[in-house]
Amino acid sequence: MQRVELDINPAILRWARLEAGYALDEIADKVSVSSDRYGLWEKTGRQVPLGKLKSVANAYKRQLAVFLLPQVPESPKKPNDFRNLSPVNSKLSKKALQVIRDATYFRQLSLELHGEQYWKERYKWLGSFQEHINSPDVLAAQLREALDISIDDQMSWKSESEAYRKWRQAVEQRLGIFVFQFSMSMGEVQGLSFRDSFPFSIVTNSNHTYSGRIFTIFHELGHILRQHSGLCLYESATAKQAEEWACNKFAGRFLVPSELVVSTDNLSEISKFASRLNVSREVYLRRMREEGLVANIKFFTLLEDIKATYKKTTSKGGPIKPEVKSRASRGETFYSMVLEALHDNKISITRASSALDLSASRILGEI
Repeated sequence: MQRVELDINPAILRWARLEAGYALDEIADKVSVSSDRYGLWEKTGRQVPLGKLKSVANAYKRQLAVFLLPQVPESPKKPNDFRNLSPVNSKLSKKALQVIRDATYFRQLSLELHGEQYWKERYKWLGSFQEHINSPDVLAAQLREALDISIDDQMSWKSESEAYRKWRQAVEQRLGIFVFQFSMSMGEVQGLSFRDSFPFSIVTNSNHTYSGRIFTIFHELGHILRQHSGLCLYESATAKQAEEWACNKFAGRFLVPSELVVSTDNLSEISKFASRLNVSREVYLRRMREEGLVANIKFFTLLEDIKATYKKTTSKGGPIKPEVKSRASRGETFYSMVLEALHDNKISITRASSALDLSASRILGEI
């Protein structure tokens, strides 16, 4: 059988590699060709074997048709990087780049399904928040009213997982902001927010604890309220990082209001107070420090004591059903939106399958 070779736009081949986070020799090794040969494809685009191009497309998680386009597609806009890392360490991994691409795709599809005017109407509530943007306590009270969740509601939840589910649901349904969650390296990204175009969204790291993901939601919501996107490692932020510090302060005061902060240097009591509010012990301890209820020296001692209690955990349990995983990562709002659009013939089964990363048979079983 004669081998099929294609001539493609070399600029697209290079663009796709950089967007996926691959070095040239790395992708060459992955598709079993020499670096020189792959480099030649990126220079000329000539005589690329179809089988190899399919392997490249799979590695980059792209449709094969992308490589046949006449022009380089527009790259997704990355959030402002607030991680305060050196240029070498700030380079994003393949996984993080894929998360940004996925979140961008979900947002673009949502914009297509509902239109810009719909999302403008959804975010009218934002206008009333700008007057108090630098007053975290006032802003927090305003947000509680918008979310329709009181302190008593927050303290009534039985677990951090329930709290995360309730907060996530409220932010999506009451504010119109998607909350996606994906697995990323905890040392690379703890949270993301997208505010550059409609619809707005937040991404939490599923490797984080539920209390960590809760804090992520409100830290990233702080960025959205301050009218910019964010790429964050907020747990290592310092006072010199003005934006991260402001968003941490807002999230902390929202989740742990001043009137509920009690002074203690007892770890058991800190755990009890934090558990009552479904926040981490670190967040509660930092709120004590902000309120002047613990001296700096004692604060750092307690912080080290808390960190010393953590143990590495291993995941247990059987395999997760694809539809459960899809719903968990995309959130109930987006997941239901895609199924509704499919039911109303606004999108094809192929597009729904791509958006939810599910086979056609599993999607049809959901509607």
